[in-house]
Amino acid sequence: MTSLAGSQVAGSDVNIKKDMIITIDGPSGAGKSTIAKMLAGEAGFTYIDSGAIYRGIAYAYRNRENNETIGELLPLISLTFEFGENTRVLLGELDISDGIRLPEISLLASSLSQDRSVRDYANAIQRRLGGRGRVVLEGRDTGSVVFPDADIKFYLDAGADERAGRRHLELSAKGSREAMKTVKEEMEKRDKNDSERAIAPLVIPDGAIYVDTTGIGPEEVLKTIMGHIEKRNAGK
Repeated sequence: MTSLAGSQVAGSDVNIKKDMIITIDGPSGAGKSTIAKMLAGEAGFTYIDSGAIYRGIAYAYRNRENNETIGELLPLISLTFEFGENTRVLLGELDISDGIRLPEISLLASSLSQDRSVRDYANAIQRRLGGRGRVVLEGRDTGSVVFPDADIKFYLDAGADERAGRRHLELSAKGSREAMKTVKEEMEKRDKNDSERAIAPLVIPDGAIYVDTTGIGPEEVLKTIMGHIEKRNAGK
């Protein structure tokens, strides 16, 4: 298992056009967040974590005071997102940045994402923030639905055991004591939900570049991705 947590490739001289929209999709544990943050840092772009939007909605829904349906709740909630290396999510004045990363919120977010009103809400936020370019978006449908005409699209993947191991390490670092077996089962359940949903399922977007990160460190993955961007900018 190779960790894909937080490294940078120093001294990169790859020229990235400053108005580009770059999308990175894939399943849990494939390294999307780490690579998207690294790439955004190298390019001077804004990193947009689409999953944080869905998790924010799920957190608000799970902790609602009344019994509103999700459709009734969406116009009432006040979610604020500060995207960057460390995404910050506020529900009103409450910082829920850590709370949205809990496993139960992840599963609820996956379930709620099958609702058309939820996807419309999240897509509108992403398009508003990313429409002018200079962004790296990562998620599960950023290249297939949100920005199908993105300048360049990637799909990151890895073996199931390695993805589960990465996720387990991430949760353990945040104090979780969840067993590896449970983490893998929850990850597989979410992947199944996202791949089989009728609305915007998890797929390899048309024209996306597939990158298998199994056994590969973050520096090498980023080098591969930036090489593809350089070729695209050169018109190859």
